[in-house]
Formats: sequence, structure tokens, C-alpha cells
Amino acid sequence: MNRAHGTTRELALEFRWQRTNAPPASSRTDDIWFLDANRGWAVNSNGHILHTRDGGVTWVRQFSATGTYLRCVGFADEQRGWVGTLAAPRRLFRTLDGGATWGLVPNLPREAPPAICGLSVVNERVLYASGTNFPNRPTGVIKSTDGGETWIGWDMREHATLLVDIFFQDEEHGWVVGGKADVPNPTRDDVKPVVLFTEDGGQTWQNRLAGREAEFPKGEWGWKIQFLNERIGFVSLENLVDGAILKTDDGGRTWTRKPVNDPQGNANLEGIGFLDENLGWTGGWGDKEFLGGFTSETHDGGQTWSDANHVGKRLNRFRFIREPALVGYASGDTVYKYSTAPAALAPQPLAATPSDADYVRTRLPVRIPIDPSPGAPSVRVDVWDRFGEHLATPLDEAAPQPGPREIMWSGETESGGRAVGGIYIYRVTMGDWAESRTLLVEE
Repeated sequence: MNRAHGTTRELALEFRWQRTNAPPASSRTDDIWFLDANRGWAVNSNGHILHTRDGGVTWVRQFSATGTYLRCVGFADEQRGWVGTLAAPRRLFRTLDGGATWGLVPNLPREAPPAICGLSVVNERVLYASGTNFPNRPTGVIKSTDGGETWIGWDMREHATLLVDIFFQDEEHGWVVGGKADVPNPTRDDVKPVVLFTEDGGQTWQNRLAGREAEFPKGEWGWKIQFLNERIGFVSLENLVDGAILKTDDGGRTWTRKPVNDPQGNANLEGIGFLDENLGWTGGWGDKEFLGGFTSETHDGGQTWSDANHVGKRLNRFRFIREPALVGYASGDTVYKYSTAPAALAPQPLAATPSDADYVRTRLPVRIPIDPSPGAPSVRVDVWDRFGEHLATPLDEAAPQPGPREIMWSGETESGGRAVGGIYIYRVTMGDWAESRTLLVEE
């Protein structure tokens, strides 16, 4: 028997999660995509598209998207791929040469959401994208049937207030998950989950949770979706103060909410990945303060959960390659790998509580250090909130004077508001180099 297809117990004894050599300095690696066990791409909060050809041992930066938060990535083959972003003017990039060059997709339809949060690449011709995660912006789904040359779209506001992940089993049958509120000017506190299904390539949609709204708390929405096969599927439910997933065992006709009841009280979930019907993991920000970064593990299909912070932190996406042998990947504060291979790095146990090294603790106004090198063409500082909404650009300077100094961010936002205590992400960009950090702004 192939070891990759053994029982859950055998897999747990033989396989383990470990860090790859993806850059750990970024605040978040939001998404990953793998063609096979070795060739993959990652997008992170540095605004970088990274590529590995050796299963995560080495990574090459292919592109730097200045001032843009990258959210999702998908490839049709080794040449053609797409990256979705949270910036409306630059919401979708594509490559036709394996990532050597990237350019904007210029001809999106007017129904396209202002941010692309999910991608589903069905084959070399058909792909879908969805968004947005912001409840004060229009939701939409877009589709291409000619490999991304032309697009059509659907305004999804009738069905959802926010949309995140999308998955198509074939060209016609697919799912998109998010949340819906039935009040004017909704916020995330007002939404309840939706799991939308289409069987005609996006022309019509059905909410598979319709009529069951009373079973779900307000302030909860679908984040990521995974199907193991035509029968078994899972959805992570993001909820700032609670942890739960959805599971289906009838091909998505019905879904059951399963609480994540581990001892650490994991909540604010995003990433979800099941290896088989029983063994799976979920994680994300960990708590309502976005500090914990916890991960949980189940061996009985989501009935019971245990703490599993050794798997990784702040997880947002799982991908599994099953042929010719099993390999798994997960992205969070860096990229992790699930395999039987010797450790690429020395083991680094993860604490159940965040360390000071995870965050820059500060008060307003925020002091952001920069150190332009001699000859740097430019330096820019951007700030996003914890959901990826761009708040401010405290500095955008050409031909900066070299040497260390500090930039002040008062907390004022480009919309005229003012930041309050909580989690933020800032990025310093100098030419093609960038580094992002997570800010914990204290009251």
C-alpha cells in the first residue's frame, strides 16, 4: 500500500508539518498555489509574488506590487497564472510566462468586484474570481472561458454582502462563500454565513443555508472552502469571538455547523484543510484581538478538536498534492509543508500565546523606521487594517536621502477617519524591496 494513502493513524505517525524557507519577515502569506509537489507560488503582505521549484527549499521573488495588498493566486498550468488583490485599480494580475513577467488584466467587466478575494482555475480555458470581503462595497463573481482574454460578471449583492473564496468542481458546478446582512449600511457584525451554489456556470445561484439563518450567530461568515471529493466538503467560518466550521457529506446539499472546541478556544478562523474525512486543521487569527494565531486539529471529522499550534500560525490557506505521493502546504506567517521529508529548517516550536516579536507594540502616533540605501529610487510606506483595507500612505518619496530615520503616522486615514486601538499592517517599499510588519496599536 502506498504510504500516502494509509490510514489517518499511519499518516499522523509518518508525516509532520514544518516551515519551508519562504520569507518569514512578512506579516502574512495570504495564499499559495502548487502545480505539483515541487512547483508553487505564494503571495504575501510584502506585496511579493514568490515562486519555488523545489518544494519550498528555495524561493524566488518574481514580482513586487507596490502599494497593493495581494490576496489570492491560481495557475492553469506552468505558464499561465493570476493573482487577485484588494486594490480596485490593480485588482487582477496575470502572467503568461510562468511568472517571469506580470501585467494587469485590463478588460474586467463592470460587475467585477472592487477586490478579488478568491480564484478558482478550472482548466486552461475556464476560471472564476470572487469578492469582495468588505461589506461596504459591491460583491461580484467574474468568469472567463478563453483563458483570461475576456470576462463576464455577475453583481452578487442580491445574494451576499461580502464574498471571499470560490471553488468550481467543473466548468458549470461551483461554490462561493461569504456572508449576508439584511440591514442598511451593514458591517461585519451584521452578516450571517452564505454558501452559494451554481450548476449553470454562474448564471443562477442558490444559498444552501437559506431558511436556516436562525442557526447562525450574527458576525459570522464563510471564509475558505475545500472539497475532498464529490461528497465531502468543508467551509471555515470567520467569527471574531467564536470558532466553527461547516461540513457536508452529501455533496453540498446540506451543511452542518461544527464548533471548534479545542482547549485554547480558537476563534477568528480563516484557513481550513482536511487530509481525509477525519483528519483536518483550521486556523487563522486566533482571537478577536487578532493576536493568537492559533491552529486546531481534529481526528474525527470536526466532532472534537485539540490545540495544534505546532502546525503553523495565522493560517489562511491549505493545499494538498496527492499524486504521485502526498504533500501538503499551508500559508500563514510563512509557508509550511506537510511531508515525511527531513526538516528543511531546525524545529521552531510555536507558543500558544503570541510573543513580542510577532508584533510592533505602539501607540498613536506610530513611528515607522526606514533606512533608504544609497541610490534607492524611491521609498514608500503603506498602512492597511487587519482585513486588508488600505488606510494611508504616510510617505511616498522619490530619490530619498540615504540613512535611517522615522516616519510618523498620526492614525488619520485616507477616508478622513482615524485609527483606533487594534491590529494594523504596515509595509516599507524601496524599489523592488519591501518588508511588512504587524502593528499592535494600544489605546
